[in-house]
Amino acid sequence: MPHPDAHEKLVAECHDAAHRVFAAVNREAGPELLSLDLTMGQFKAMAIVTMYGPQPVGELGRRLGLSEPAASLLVDRLAELGLAVRERDAHDGRRTLVTATAVAKELAARLRRGREEHVLSWLGALSSADLEGLARGLTGLLRVAGDPDEKGAPLAPARAGEAARG
Repeated sequence: MPHPDAHEKLVAECHDAAHRVFAAVNREAGPELLSLDLTMGQFKAMAIVTMYGPQPVGELGRRLGLSEPAASLLVDRLAELGLAVRERDAHDGRRTLVTATAVAKELAARLRRGREEHVLSWLGALSSADLEGLARGLTGLLRVAGDPDEKGAPLAPARAGEAARG
């Protein structure tokens, strides 16, 4: 194990590099995100519903840190924009779920594809040695983050691509 000061320096360098990579991804996605006619709250709500699937208004509110009435108003606006609908829960007719529309799912997929294309092009420009080191580092980070899919095994080639796209 490196000297504690050297280890702290490496942690700081990795943190800085990760921050700069995320900033670069955001810069690349920025123009399309800025062209959306959505507030940040509307965008976050749409993202949550497309990521986690149908959910009660209260659950959406909890994920966003909003009261149920505020979340309900947000869902109303998403419905007006054609990005969400309220549907009866098939398992419990007393509950209503917020569900992403096909338009919302396509928008989320388009935004995700744009990010993935940039990241994949950057990864493709790296040497095999750099990619191997990055895969090892990301695997270790997933392990300490408690990723349930990460059992300490290195990323297989297909999983490495999935990690880059995810």
